[in-house]
Amino acid sequence: MSRTKSELYFEEIGENFANWMSAYDVGRRIEVIRGLLPEGARQATTLEIGCGTGAISEAIAPLVGPLTVSDYSEKLSREAGERVGASWCRQDACAIALPDASFDLVFSSECVEHTPDPRLALREMVRVTRPGGTLIVTSPNKLWYPVLLLSMALKIRKFAGNEIWLYPWEAARTLEECGLRDIRITGCHLFPWQLPFARSILPFFDRFGSTLYPLMINWGVRGTRPRG
Repeated sequence: MSRTKSELYFEEIGENFANWMSAYDVGRRIEVIRGLLPEGARQATTLEIGCGTGAISEAIAPLVGPLTVSDYSEKLSREAGERVGASWCRQDACAIALPDASFDLVFSSECVEHTPDPRLALREMVRVTRPGGTLIVTSPNKLWYPVLLLSMALKIRKFAGNEIWLYPWEAARTLEECGLRDIRITGCHLFPWQLPFARSILPFFDRFGSTLYPLMINWGVRGTRPRG
């Protein structure tokens, strides 16, 4: 199968992910996902969309049942799967090539905003979630989009792909329109963690993510697909 220009781009930057990502930021997003995991997650057949180099995969794998990791890049999917001892497959978040209702749990961190259509990606994730199953997604808050534009103008931001951010309530509404219920929203990073002394203060505010999420840089949303 020939690789697309976008797939090649993600593969090219894959080796730099570790340098671009902050261990602090990744750790806080992992905590958001952990806090949203449903009861029975350890027995849930699980799919990750947008695994990247597998940093999130590695942390979540011990907390869920059989895990399949996927990314737009086949190379990244395979390497992440091998890294965590999970099944893997290449998937386009906006056109997931898997049957309806395939997994008990689907999660994705900082992926939908890099697709051409984040709402379509959310709908596809709902489609492959089984009745009674759970979908968990994290992504940046559109409220902070001007900061992204500034960082791009100053050439601080190195990523050159799609940057289509949603407000947390927009993501929640999309999940509701797809039929998910028991929607829960939370967040992390009340202000940029890059600021001096921020990392010593931000965890305190993260404890109130379910209230402060409209103002936070990253949101996390969870929804359950009803049975029957």
